[in-house]
Amino acid sequence: MLQLVVGQLLNGVIVGTLYAIIALGVTLTFGITGIVNFALGAFMMLGAYITWSLTDAAGIAYPLAVPLAVLCVAALGLVVDQLLFRFTRNNLINGLIVSIGLISVIVAVVLMIWTTTPQNMHYVLPGIFRVGGVIVPKMKAVVFVVLLCVILFTYAALTRTWAGRAAYAYAQNPEAAALMGVHTRVLQAGVAAYSAGLAGLGGALYASLYSITPEIGSGYILKGVEGAILAGIGTVMGSFAGGIIIGVAEGIGSIFFPSAYNDAYGLVFLVLILLFKPAGLFAPQR
Repeated sequence: MLQLVVGQLLNGVIVGTLYAIIALGVTLTFGITGIVNFALGAFMMLGAYITWSLTDAAGIAYPLAVPLAVLCVAALGLVVDQLLFRFTRNNLINGLIVSIGLISVIVAVVLMIWTTTPQNMHYVLPGIFRVGGVIVPKMKAVVFVVLLCVILFTYAALTRTWAGRAAYAYAQNPEAAALMGVHTRVLQAGVAAYSAGLAGLGGALYASLYSITPEIGSGYILKGVEGAILAGIGTVMGSFAGGIIIGVAEGIGSIFFPSAYNDAYGLVFLVLILLFKPAGLFAPQR
């Protein structure tokens, strides 16, 4: 029993990093543009399909296909931001409606190109690690390390660079940041592209682990929003912790309860946390 619990705990942590990368995109987008972009789930799905197409169809090596897919999704994120989302800045309802419409368009395009047939990538990194009696696939370990490094890099960039401090300043007081010389339109567009790129990276790494279908984005954006809210929207490392908590809750919960209720475990945990910490676990005290 202990071995099963530890195995599910490790699996929950690894899956939780995928939730965390989406939660980070949600946090960055909402903090700078005032929009909860549900289309990030669709961008993740696109990242997965583009990576699969580049590797299995075009024959490009996976380590090269991943950054290419991320760049494609980031460019798309920038385009739709300039064409659509820049007219909904700080308008939560309008931004939500636009993002839902965008999801429908992206899913329709994906269905036309790749159909509903599940796609599976050839093994990128076969083999396993043995941690005691627990088996961890090597590719899952690599995914965890890569996503953790990206999240740490994002945190360092936000806290150690001028652009990061400008983003924090804008999130706290847009008018004062603009008066201090922050190019707000460039900042907002850059954050939109970077958040889309993060989602694309999540999808590119997801493709190396699981089957790809047009429905994967809807589940992951839900978990990403849950993780961001649980942590407290606005905290980068909190987004990472929130995603891990959701992933672990699902992993441990699946041991004791039917897997059909897998999506409910994170929601139950979220509600319990918000009862005692309405602003989220890691939200700054006001």
